[in-house]
Amino acid sequence: MSKRQKREINAWLRAMLFVAPALTFYIMFSTIPIINTIQISFHEWNGSTQYMEYIGLSNYRDVLSDPTFFKALSHNIYWLLFSVFIPVFLGLILAVMLRQRFVRGRLLFRVTYYMPAVVSLVAVGIVWGWMYNPSFGVINRTLNTVGLSSLTRSWLGDERTALNSLLVAGSWTYYGFCMVIFFAALSGIDEAYKEVALIEGANPIQTFFYVTLPLLRNTVTLLVINTMIGAFRVFDIVYIMTKGGPYRSTEVLSTYMFSTAFDLNQVGKGASISVILLVLVSIFTGVYLHIAEKGDAR
Repeated sequence: MSKRQKREINAWLRAMLFVAPALTFYIMFSTIPIINTIQISFHEWNGSTQYMEYIGLSNYRDVLSDPTFFKALSHNIYWLLFSVFIPVFLGLILAVMLRQRFVRGRLLFRVTYYMPAVVSLVAVGIVWGWMYNPSFGVINRTLNTVGLSSLTRSWLGDERTALNSLLVAGSWTYYGFCMVIFFAALSGIDEAYKEVALIEGANPIQTFFYVTLPLLRNTVTLLVINTMIGAFRVFDIVYIMTKGGPYRSTEVLSTYMFSTAFDLNQVGKGASISVILLVLVSIFTGVYLHIAEKGDAR
């Protein structure tokens, strides 16, 4: 073995020494549980007995033949469309506005906009649940005060408004996160690009759409994937505010999985729902990355 090869092996071993702690935790708390969940999904198990009966793909057939699954999936897709594009769009607008030199107190605005991102969704759900309360909630009281009593309703108890009410309560926490990421990305863009565009005769709007926005493509991809995964994983705020009701009008895949596994004690079926959720997230992410890469190639 040559000295060069020894140096490369030593360098690799030193690198692995630094990676090993994080890799160990990742394997213990992520990879192994995923493998165990896939294994459980092929069994019938109530979660308390030692014996699990192998039933093959029966759990998957039961889930895919259950109308509740597709209803929950449609709610996840609706949540995805609402909570991905609007927060990313508004986050970009806020970041561009805060980059303007005429805005005073930009640090205060950045902190204020980002604060919702650090608040627990459990706390958000509790507070918004009070706000939506039909008896003493601030929303109905405000409508009564301004003479719009006809618009008051049980926001979380009405099938027509429950899901949209949850979306309003949950999606606003993403705006600040998207704003901070976009603000950092805008700060990293070399001003020379904009100066060249202005010299060539481009106005500020043209500079933004033809210079700034293309340079933010990777940032947009990151945020869309992050919020997309969050839309499929949403659980806490739904469970705190409605538990999937009324009449499953706010049921999402995570609450459907939870109720199946822990309320109905069908842990194997619940595990199969989580595996299907993992596959769906992987497919949506892969499709979006493929589209984004094709756009970069052009």
